[in-house]
Amino acid sequence: GEHSDYSVDDFWPDAAYEPFFREIVQHHEKLILPLMQSIFTHLGVDPHFYDSKLEKTNYGFRLNYYPPISDEDAESGAGRMLGHEDIDLFTILPSYGIDGLQVLNRMNMKWIRVNPPDGSIILNIGDYMQRITNDRMPSTTHRVSKPLDEGMYGTPRVSIPMAVYVWEEEILEVLPGLGKAKYEPISAVKFHTRTTSKYYGDD
Repeated sequence: GEHSDYSVDDFWPDAAYEPFFREIVQHHEKLILPLMQSIFTHLGVDPHFYDSKLEKTNYGFRLNYYPPISDEDAESGAGRMLGHEDIDLFTILPSYGIDGLQVLNRMNMKWIRVNPPDGSIILNIGDYMQRITNDRMPSTTHRVSKPLDEGMYGTPRVSIPMAVYVWEEEILEVLPGLGKAKYEPISAVKFHTRTTSKYYGDD
């Protein structure tokens, strides 16, 4: 279409991967509106309030590869990914057979190991959602630790999160009916770059 100058070879280490991942993304896309509508219904907000903002949704699909844990890694006490929050509305994360995902319980500041049933989908709330819900839905602090079963240390872990955003020019503002706004309206691009600059610098 518009980007006909590009080929799948520009985006994939092997062009044969593209059809498989395209199918995953297309199935994920079907979840976006129902998930957003369910969240808004739970909050008492018009469930269709963001329908137009999520047409041809802005999203990022990623493949995370965590290599096997070496003896040196195990002895260091290090995990696989440090605690962080996602900068988005929400992240769709199919569960994976190698455990390690943990979420922070903000009531007691302890990490909880997530053990979802096979075939389930984990939904992480992101910074965009926290802002527009006036903190009613806090951004999920999560990390990836080593598996409990040391016999799994030699097995790599792979995850395929899909982060759901609004387009850059959209304004993030507190939804109606959620109390006095703690946050001023801001463009998605300004909020996003202001947040990521904490990690990557202003450039």
